Amino acid sequence: LHFPTGRIGVAAVTAGPGVTNTVTAIKNAQMAESPVLLIGGAAASLQKGRGALQDIDQLSLFKTLCKASVSVRAVRDIVPALRKAIATAQSGTPGPVFVELPIDVLYPFHVVEKEIGGNKSSRG
Repeated sequence: LHFPTGRIGVAAVTAGPGVTNTVTAIKNAQMAESPVLLIGGAAASLQKGRGALQDIDQLSLFKTLCKASVSVRAVRDIVPALRKAIATAQSGTPGPVFVELPIDVLYPFHVVEKEIGGNKSSRG
């Protein structure tokens, strides 16, 4: 529910099932005209569209439910994307927005490389 406090609701969830499990709540926020910022994880950018674990088209999933759905592509874009999303959620008729943060935007390259199996030389 949206209470006229000037505050926005925020939820941060993991990629795949974490994101898909929010669909009902985001639809309810849309119908209640509640400003909500949903931040969702995503597969590494290099693995998009290649059948990676939890690689679903999350932006399309929220296209009709949110006032805006964006995917951040670089670390330097995280803060501007979040600021714009918050402004969008609260402007005009309030409503939910979705910001996707792929794992390679959140972690250093060597961590992502290890997680996606890019460094095979360390195995015996």
